[in-house]
Amino acid sequence: MTTGSPPTIYQVAQAVGVSASTVSRVLAGANGIAPETKARVLAAADQLGYRRNSLASDLARRASNTVAVLLPDISNPFFSSLVKEIQILAERSGLAVLLCSTRDDERIEQRNLDVLLSKKIKHVLVMGLRADSGEVQAYEDAGLRFIALDRAVPSTHAVRIHSDNFAGARAVTEHLIELGHRRIAHLRGPEFCDVALERYEGYRAALKAHRIRYDRRLVVTSTFDEAGGRAALDTLVRRAAPFTAVFASNDLIAIGVHCAARDHGLRIPRDFSLAGFDDVPVASYTTPGITTVRQDVRAIAAAAMDAVRSGSPTDPREVCIPVELRIRDSTAAPAT
Repeated sequence: MTTGSPPTIYQVAQAVGVSASTVSRVLAGANGIAPETKARVLAAADQLGYRRNSLASDLARRASNTVAVLLPDISNPFFSSLVKEIQILAERSGLAVLLCSTRDDERIEQRNLDVLLSKKIKHVLVMGLRADSGEVQAYEDAGLRFIALDRAVPSTHAVRIHSDNFAGARAVTEHLIELGHRRIAHLRGPEFCDVALERYEGYRAALKAHRIRYDRRLVVTSTFDEAGGRAALDTLVRRAAPFTAVFASNDLIAIGVHCAARDHGLRIPRDFSLAGFDDVPVASYTTPGITTVRQDVRAIAAAAMDAVRSGSPTDPREVCIPVELRIRDSTAAPAT
């Protein structure tokens, strides 16, 4: 076990050589488990300092009326808007929503998943996981059912519900091309995030379709927040590669660019056009308003609740939600 890390049910299972579901059953006092296996699980749990939730039996009776939402950053307005729609639809179905924020920290994520498992929660709507495929499988074996929203989960069983990131990125890039831009920078988000990759591929596809040469100097990886956008624009300016437009992989990056532009004495859209992705509420209140791709959070939430209510192994493994280009004053023809 990593020093300082809280023990997880997965680590107990590894220590004993059984599945996480077996560990869960032993700690819950279930019958039908070999005495030797039970003794080894209890000894390992005691050695690692792992304890079952004393309220598990009571919570188990309420689990069918509860759905969990696990997200990396509750301050991200896209995630909070999505959670709001999930709560509205869940309440209409008589379901309670248990919200967990991991702050994009693997240890907090593991602790939250262990708590959900001890509470006998079945359905977990997740917006990205740091756990690897083996850890995800262990939690699934123990009884969790993951429904991935936006970002994929390393599982062959999880349903993924997401916006058409590729089509949205291609549409907004083609909008910039139609305005006359040829030097279009892309702030692509985290390198290993599937959503960022899909949007990057949409950007590349638009350039290729219009026979515009790809220039890697115009592509900068960044975090999905305002600080990432500010740092990315600083990088672009230092590289001294000319650009007339910037397509940011999400609106928070675009807002960071919007703020950093003033520090560099640049005005939008006079000196460069700016576009984002998500259509978070604040994107329409900046001056100028930010052109962006609208994700239909209500449709994503509805598909998620359909998956919760159905729970059928024959459900589609992937649901792709259409997006919509929202054109505002941050994009214009390049200055001559």
